[in-house]
Amino acid sequence: MKIVVVNNYKEPNQTERAIQNIEKSTGQSVEKIDYKEPDLYDRVVGSGPDLIILTGSSALLSKPGTRDLFKPEIDLVRKAGFPILGICYGHQIIGSAFGAPMRDLGQMLRGYEKVSVVQKHPLFDGLPSDLVVAESHRQELTKVPDEFQHLAQSTTSKVEAIVHRSRPIYGVQFHPERSTDDHPHGRIIIQNLLKQIRGS
Repeated sequence: MKIVVVNNYKEPNQTERAIQNIEKSTGQSVEKIDYKEPDLYDRVVGSGPDLIILTGSSALLSKPGTRDLFKPEIDLVRKAGFPILGICYGHQIIGSAFGAPMRDLGQMLRGYEKVSVVQKHPLFDGLPSDLVVAESHRQELTKVPDEFQHLAQSTTSKVEAIVHRSRPIYGVQFHPERSTDDHPHGRIIIQNLLKQIRGS
C-alpha cells in the first residue's frame, strides 16, 4: 500500500517524530511531501497514493494568513479522489475544506484522554466505546461539517472524529499514531483504516 504523508510541521524534529510514529503504527515506509511544496495537488496525486495522511502542526488555522498558506492543502482535500486521514491539524484542515468553524481553546491540551465513540464504525472495530488516545492541540472544530458523520467526542472537544458520508475522508482530532503498548487504541484505529482501504 502506498501511503503519502503531507507534512504540516515546520520543525524538523516534529516532522521526523511524526513520520516515525506513522511508519510504526502503519507497519510500513511512507513518502513525505511538505505542505508548502509547489503544485501540491499534482505532486501528491502523481505519486499514486492509496492513502493520504495529513499530519498535525503547530500552526493555528484561526491566525490571519495561515489559511492562505495552507490553501493548496485545503484544495487537495476538496478535490482528491483518494482516501484521506487528517490527524489533529489535518482534521482541522478537512473541517475547514468543508466549511466547519474553528475555535481556540485558550490553552494547549496534552496527554492521553478519554474519547467516547458516538456512532459505531469499522474504524473502531475491536475497541471499547471509550477510547484512550493521545491529545495535543489548542484549537478545535466547533461543528461537524455538513457532509460528514460525527463518530466520537470528548469532554474537551465535541468533534473528535468524523467521516465523510460518501467519500473515504476521515478526520481525528487526537493523535492515533502516538500509540504505546500501554495505550494501543490509536494504532488499532489506524490498522482498521488500512483494512477498510484494502477491502474497498
